[in-house]
Amino acid sequence: MAWLLIPTALARGAEWVAHATQLAMLWLAILATVSLAKRLDLSMPWAAASGLILVAMPAVLGMAGTAMPDVSAMALGVAGIERLMAWSQNRRYSQAFLAAILLGLAPLARPHLILLFGVGGILLLKPMFSLTALRDRPTTFFPLLAAPLITAGISYITRDSSSGIVSSAYYSSGSISLFVSNFVALPIHWVLAMTFALPWLVLRWRSILHDRLLLFIAAAGTIISASALAYLSRQSVPLSIIAGLGMVALWDVIADGWHRRDSVQSGLGLWLLIALPAVVYNQLPPKYLVASAPAAALLIARELSLRKGKKPWLVLGVTVMLGTCLGVAILRADAAFANLGRRAATELIAPNVAAGKRVWFVGSWGFQWYAENAGAHAVTLTPPYPLPGDLIVVSLASPRNDKVLDMLSRQYPHISQVAFLADASPGGRIMNKRLNAGFYSNASGYLPWVWSDSMVDQVTVWLLE
Repeated sequence: MAWLLIPTALARGAEWVAHATQLAMLWLAILATVSLAKRLDLSMPWAAASGLILVAMPAVLGMAGTAMPDVSAMALGVAGIERLMAWSQNRRYSQAFLAAILLGLAPLARPHLILLFGVGGILLLKPMFSLTALRDRPTTFFPLLAAPLITAGISYITRDSSSGIVSSAYYSSGSISLFVSNFVALPIHWVLAMTFALPWLVLRWRSILHDRLLLFIAAAGTIISASALAYLSRQSVPLSIIAGLGMVALWDVIADGWHRRDSVQSGLGLWLLIALPAVVYNQLPPKYLVASAPAAALLIARELSLRKGKKPWLVLGVTVMLGTCLGVAILRADAAFANLGRRAATELIAPNVAAGKRVWFVGSWGFQWYAENAGAHAVTLTPPYPLPGDLIVVSLASPRNDKVLDMLSRQYPHISQVAFLADASPGGRIMNKRLNAGFYSNASGYLPWVWSDSMVDQVTVWLLE
């Protein structure tokens, strides 16, 4: 949602302003999650625990260090649901108005949050799927009727003049391989990047072991995932087992809620799946699950509250500690990744631009931001193209690196390397296809973080002759 970057733009692109905006949205999400937990009848200690679990999720911490819209989408979504539940309990029109506004804005940050309208409807239906609430108090659902109109109205007013841009983004590069990769990635992320599936399985392992259907799902999910990874030439027994565990946890949440006619658990369980439409997109990284993080935190907190003794507090402590450690590791690896792009812009691009040379770049992530600010132009697969005498600065981590270099080598047979910058210091890696690390894109891998002494990135300057 570009509007949230207006303060950054007014501050002439100051990075600290963008990060301060992200932190403000993260705080909003934490407060809204804790407040929603109380409205769902959790005691104050466990409501506070839901906020701790939320902020300790590695993907949430990792995305809070970026300027991407995922944390904002999460904050708007959970704040909208919290105001919706407040409206259903207190009947204040200001609550209904805020619920409609917040829920209407959320899909503008990430489109799949439009499915939160359905989740909100399920949370309002008590007992589950009973039409009594709809018949007796139809105005309760007013925010859910107004929110889509707000989304549609703002989308129409701010629409892009290029028709079909959304549908083309979804389907232009679709393939069986992408679908298979995304389908496997979804449960893996819930285990490794979201600290949800593992504590859920620890808390419910007894009931899971006594459920033959869940054991079948575990076995079938593992076999299907192994077959899918083999099809993708990424065979991995550990990842296959992890995917199977993730499928079991997701199924157990929804099946248990349905069996007990628990509208809250069913609604929160479906909230976990709102990123499912992204399986047809060209990637499904952990960031698309961030919008569902409040639901995961609430589910774990509710399950913890049902336990007695020290075990729930032990599970909470271990979950928060491990999640925070991985989240901080992702942030540190991301900082190293971004710093190389910053150095490349300062040392390789800016001096050449200042000398009057025309500089182009091939790259993405933070490098794109720094390169454009330094005066470089993006190389695309469509005109305009670089000309002889121009410089091209290429980031090895760019997913378009091979395609663009192949295009340039065909168009310009005489191309020579004139400079490069690299970082191979030991540490965490979050984007490395060889290591199967792909925090920002499962096209690079399924692991959110890996320790290695391989290249963080390598930026090379080429001269077209």
